[in-house]
Amino acid sequence: MASATTKRTCAKCDKGAGTAMCYGCEQAFCTKHFIEHRQELSQQMDNIGQEHDVLRRDLTNEQATHPLLARINQWEQESITKIQTAAKSARSDLQQLLNRAKNNLKTSVSEMTEKLQSSRDSDDYTELDIKKWTNQLQEFRKMLDNPTTVNIDFENDTRSVVRLIKVNDKQSIGFFDQTSQLYELKNRLSPNFETSVSEKFIDTFGKIRLLEEGLVATCSNSSSDWSCICGIGQYSAGVNCTRFRIEQLGPNYSVFFGIISCLETMAKDIWNSRSCYGWWELDCSVVGGKRQKSNDRGTIQTGDEVTLMLDCDNRRIQLENHRTNRIVDMSVDLRLCAFPWKMFILLRGKDDCVRILH
Repeated sequence: MASATTKRTCAKCDKGAGTAMCYGCEQAFCTKHFIEHRQELSQQMDNIGQEHDVLRRDLTNEQATHPLLARINQWEQESITKIQTAAKSARSDLQQLLNRAKNNLKTSVSEMTEKLQSSRDSDDYTELDIKKWTNQLQEFRKMLDNPTTVNIDFENDTRSVVRLIKVNDKQSIGFFDQTSQLYELKNRLSPNFETSVSEKFIDTFGKIRLLEEGLVATCSNSSSDWSCICGIGQYSAGVNCTRFRIEQLGPNYSVFFGIISCLETMAKDIWNSRSCYGWWELDCSVVGGKRQKSNDRGTIQTGDEVTLMLDCDNRRIQLENHRTNRIVDMSVDLRLCAFPWKMFILLRGKDDCVRILH
């Protein structure tokens, strides 16, 4: 026997007559409200269709842009600006370094021009002079074509996608004042600080014995005949240092550390030439071959280690005694001492001895 059907009321008007069932929302409606319900569903379907059509249009529209593209475009322009600025600065710095090296070289070539002309006019030259000038011309050409002190560095941030560049002089640092700050800065040995570890003695005048492949020079004469030694290095750019140890120095004698121009030929009284710059005992300076009077003695002793620094870029030289931490420096007139420079040492006492430290 069938059970009686329960009559449900309309979800809109709460009337029970003529109800119809919506199996989508599971609600009952009277005839009037059932028709309205279907009309509402039809309107919702139309809205979905419209949204669908808009989505398809936007999906196929190639002109559409993502909001993040604006941020990417901004980053691109800012990065390009930074790169262009870094490149402009690098080009300017490079040109300045090349011009400075060229100007230094012009000074040396001008000095050589005078010597060549003078030798030609007086017909005063030998095979040794021709060989020396040939070597110097080759060295000058190398300096002009390949200024090895110029270097390109990148910023330290290795995480950066684009590491900006800068141009610097890999041997150049500012010349130091006679202060304790100078000593501390020098001892840091930054990447821009070049030490001449390949230096050795090669050219001598007087009674000098070279030992240990040119690392040791010993004087075998008396004080009446001064003896001198030059290094193998030729310097026209950057900051170049050579460290020495005084192996033996008589109590009544002194030692000279300094430079002369490579254009000079080792000869008697070369220490009086106008290209001679340096110091006796740190307290007595020699400028253009002229010795300044001084009463101080004993500032360099047996066992002392000293460093001779040649700052070609700033046209200065410096001498430091590491035992006393005393430093002296002077400027060099390129009209008197033309590039390239070479280190120059004078010994006076028998058995006085100097060693190059590597």
